[in-house]
Amino acid sequence: MNPRSLHFRLSLYHVSLLTLTLLVFAGTSYWGFRRHLIASLEAQCASQTRQISVSLLPGLPKSGIQYLRDEMEEHYAPESNNLFFRIVNAKNEIIYESGPPRDKNLVLEPTQFNADLKQTRTHLDTDRHRLVFLRPYQAETGESYQIQMSTSIVPIERDLEGLWKAGLLVLPFALLGSVVGGFLLSKRSLKPVREVIVTAGKINTNNLRERLQESQTGDEIERLTATLNKMFERLDASFKQMIRFTGDASHELRTPLTVIRGNLELLMRNSSISQRDRNPEETKEMLAQTLEETERLSKSVGQLLELTQLDSGEIQLEQEVFDLAELTNTTAEQMKLLAEDKGIQLETDGFSSLPIRGDRHRIKQLLLNLIDNAIKYCPSGSQVHIRLARGVKEVVLEVEDDGPGVPQEAIQHLTDRFYRVDKSRSREMGGSGLGLSICTSICEAHGGRIEIESRLGKGSLFRVCLPA
Repeated sequence: MNPRSLHFRLSLYHVSLLTLTLLVFAGTSYWGFRRHLIASLEAQCASQTRQISVSLLPGLPKSGIQYLRDEMEEHYAPESNNLFFRIVNAKNEIIYESGPPRDKNLVLEPTQFNADLKQTRTHLDTDRHRLVFLRPYQAETGESYQIQMSTSIVPIERDLEGLWKAGLLVLPFALLGSVVGGFLLSKRSLKPVREVIVTAGKINTNNLRERLQESQTGDEIERLTATLNKMFERLDASFKQMIRFTGDASHELRTPLTVIRGNLELLMRNSSISQRDRNPEETKEMLAQTLEETERLSKSVGQLLELTQLDSGEIQLEQEVFDLAELTNTTAEQMKLLAEDKGIQLETDGFSSLPIRGDRHRIKQLLLNLIDNAIKYCPSGSQVHIRLARGVKEVVLEVEDDGPGVPQEAIQHLTDRFYRVDKSRSREMGGSGLGLSICTSICEAHGGRIEIESRLGKGSLFRVCLPA
């Protein structure tokens, strides 16, 4: 297995986390159980010493020491129960001391009466495997006693040792089960990822329409599959646009090159004709036509270069605050003469001041392209209306005409480079199919967008949305 694979790492994380959890749980359980057993033993010692202090010591002056010893042997039987008791008074006299128990380690060494002992005290002596419990007692007569008790912790140690051995026996099997279970679980969980990898590996430029199977699970795999499918859709659209651009560019550039080549070949053939047989007017016409096509070709190449620079960010926009309403009015006035020559009515609303930040030259270029397109493709007698509006976050500029409109299937391609709805008609009008592409790039460079609405035979609306 590849140690860098996600499958291996998930299995390793699972096993490591489970191992750590089991170890923490085992340690916590062990010390918790140990504390519980010792606390229970302490409670037992406390109960027995309390009974002695309540039932036997108060009557000691009347009943006598022998009665105390008899009662201790009868009710507590220290030797039989493997316990050790000793009762001493303030004079350090031993009132009672039980016989030696089975475990000789329980016998307490002679100790002096501790006058500082005011409350019960417990001492766990793990070296001698015993628990020592001390209880002070103050009689009504003023006599002070101390009850010393010792009990074995060997049963507790045996129980803990059994628990530890059981843990050592179970832990390897639990870890083995977690390794196998984690391996199978991660393998099953990553199965959709492997299917995505296999399917995505089969997709190339020849089958970009193929999509990954989206499972309706609502998890990250479904979102990953949906994201990849959207990416493939964008790649498919980009690839189609590239193919369409290549074809349109080839068609656009081939025509002027063909005209230039034909005219030059004709001029070369005419050079062999005698001077008197030459037609200077014909030669002048061919040269003018060649110059026209050269200018058209040069314009297309220049626009392509400008688009490339806009897309790559090589052209730095000049950020300045200017009045878009004033710029729109000025541009519309400049285009009215062209509109009147074609018999088109160009109308503008009464714009109020509308300051925005951007590149004044590029925004004017955008306005000129949109208005020029509307005038160029509308028949005589049409109207072109220019509107401005300010929203909360956007400034909206609309150029609307009542011209022939474009088919719905062509709207999404209007901003593609070299795209024309009617190629032959557009060439006669001097269009190169790059104007709207430049407008789109200018809008995107300013953080805006262009929206296009059109109905065949009803007209078109170009809406430019720029950040306010």
